[in-house]
Amino acid sequence: MTFYVRYDMDADVADPGYPKDIAPHWPGLWGDRIDAALSWPTTKAYFFRHDEYIRYDMAADRADSGYPKKISAHWPGLWADNISAAVLWNNGKAYFFKGSEYIRYDVAADRADSGYPKPIAANWPGLWADRIDAAFLWENGKAYFFRGDEYLRYDSASDRSDVGYPKPIQSHWSKLIPEAI
Repeated sequence: MTFYVRYDMDADVADPGYPKDIAPHWPGLWGDRIDAALSWPTTKAYFFRHDEYIRYDMAADRADSGYPKKISAHWPGLWADNISAAVLWNNGKAYFFKGSEYIRYDVAADRADSGYPKPIAANWPGLWADRIDAAFLWENGKAYFFRGDEYLRYDSASDRSDVGYPKPIQSHWSKLIPEAI
């Protein structure tokens, strides 16, 4: 995809005028495909594609100079390529997904925790066992995971997916990207 949407979390709807093309609005970021993205607990966001990543300065609204860089050279213990989703949890950990596995990354230590990767199926109750396309954590402690045309709501406090999920994306998130449904 070559576009993005800015979402108003309070109104629970995409802002007017979206989607927009990535390239002219995100200086220094790839304009075509992004595999995974997450905001760090600073003013930085990280975008991953293939075997590279770009660090983006949200305050300056541009990619930091010298990027993209190789994942393998700067993310100790993380896969070297093809990360499909990432989410920053409220426990100081970031979770990266690829295929049927995930890696827990310690933000403060700037490295993956030992013993990873682990299987999704054995450690994320109710979450799909593979192919996570995207994820984010809402301010209320609910995480949303997307795969194909479905989404799943996950409760970070109880560490399990909420009852009644997965659901079709169109049932709620059509307000996000109606053209993509």
